[in-house]
Amino acid sequence: MSSDELHKKFGVTEDKLDEWAAEYEGASWDGMSFGQVVQGRPRISSEELRPITVKIPASRLAAMQLIAKKNGLSRSEFLRQAIDHEIIAMS
Repeated sequence: MSSDELHKKFGVTEDKLDEWAAEYEGASWDGMSFGQVVQGRPRISSEELRPITVKIPASRLAAMQLIAKKNGLSRSEFLRQAIDHEIIAMS
């Protein structure tokens, strides 16, 4: 895709991009405050997390991984969502 096509797609011009870049590059960062830097993965809960182990047939695992990948989820997140769904459905 050419620059012109990208500019048209996102509704910007080369001049506007240059203006934004100059503003960003010329800005003073004095007096700005930023949040605390936290290393590692973001916490998914304020509670203690406990691992579980489950054995399932290989075909079910393959299907689960395919669906998780299609939806941009890790295997763990897929399982957490499936568990949450069932907890809500059975409540």
